[in-house]
Amino acid sequence: MARAPEQKRTVLIFHGIGTPGRALEPGEERFWISRAAFCDILDRIAAMGADAPEITFDDGNASDAQIALPELEKRGLRAVFFLLSGRIGKAGSLSQADVRSLAEAGHTIGLHGAAHRDWRGLDAAGRQAELRDARHSLAELAGAPVTLAAAPFGLYDRGVSAALAEEGFAALYTSDRGQARNTRFLRPRNCIEAGMSEPVLTNALTGHVPLARRPRRLLGLTRKRLLPARRAA
Repeated sequence: MARAPEQKRTVLIFHGIGTPGRALEPGEERFWISRAAFCDILDRIAAMGADAPEITFDDGNASDAQIALPELEKRGLRAVFFLLSGRIGKAGSLSQADVRSLAEAGHTIGLHGAAHRDWRGLDAAGRQAELRDARHSLAELAGAPVTLAAAPFGLYDRGVSAALAEEGFAALYTSDRGQARNTRFLRPRNCIEAGMSEPVLTNALTGHVPLARRPRRLLGLTRKRLLPARRAA
């Protein structure tokens, strides 16, 4: 049987939209964008046709259901929502009913862990909580298997990749910029942030990495993918 051709596609990360309904973590504020900015970006994505990037969301903020879901529906767009099982039902985050609504609308539910912690160096108990128990909880709510994962904070190493592969995940989404290949386990994403200039936003939407940034990106990718796994504390 012939293999499907390898394809490249840009993948975007959104986090929060509008006004947060919870206390933000240090440095998190820059990942929240206004509703107007979000809608403008979705309009651009919808106009890109076959070249449109894949859309993903991290953290499971309440704005995923309150704002993102109806705006995506208006434009016929679909997304992957990488959720934190430990935040479901808490103030400012998705409820159980919200998760079911996202899944029933045809969106994909992915794993972002349980407690928004670094997956590098997880011990046996951490792996059970962050990868297995969280995945099981999300799958029950979504009514479908959870096969995609996104590393919290964009942090991963060879050990994280190996652990997820051993658990049967199909792909690990990162925040390494550039374009993702549909046949690769590691799939880089481009983060949408508040106050992005037009050139920077265009680069994100197309997965273009400026020439000046490429050596640093390559070094970072090499370190994450090849260095030994961090040991559990």
